Amino acid sequence: MFSVHTTHPGRPGTVEVVHASERAAREYAADRSRDDRVLAASVTAFRIGELGTRQWVAWYVDGEEQPLRFDRPNLYPDG
Repeated sequence: MFSVHTTHPGRPGTVEVVHASERAAREYAADRSRDDRVLAASVTAFRIGELGTRQWVAWYVDGEEQPLRFDRPNLYPDG
């Protein structure tokens, strides 16, 4: 399974949707990251009911996939 998590200005990030395919999750995340109210969208893979299987797959800003080892800017406001 693949979850898509979004980060918004001034509030905690949330999981928006779960997809059965990585392709569908990546397409949704890339598209959703273009929304003017979304700072970033990320895709995480996991197996239901199995602890320790969560793995980061990709993250997007303005529709562009970002390097996994990139020093991410602070997406959360101070305070």
